[in-house]
Amino acid sequence: MEDTRLAFERAADGVEGGERALQAMTTAYARLISTRPETLLMQMQGYAAVAQGDDLIGEVVRAGWMRIWDTVHLPLGADADETASSFACGMLGNTLTAIGLPVGAGR
Repeated sequence: MEDTRLAFERAADGVEGGERALQAMTTAYARLISTRPETLLMQMQGYAAVAQGDDLIGEVVRAGWMRIWDTVHLPLGADADETASSFACGMLGNTLTAIGLPVGAGR
């Protein structure tokens, strides 16, 4: 999760405007999961472990998720609805990627 957070942070660094920051972060994340798919697979495995009741993993996953949220939230103008919408689209992309469909299949 830290690799994902760092990719977002680096992509948004110095970018003016929420839409431009979102595009930069989206591009960086797509590059990350296409070049290092294990990053996405480990995130998904963490979510599955939490769903199965692993409290220790749950603490780590929730803390990592909140750090990623904070990293994305500020460049998007600290707009909770915009941040939530961005994460929703990202999670759809994650799911499609994880099951082997192109991200555009969700449109």
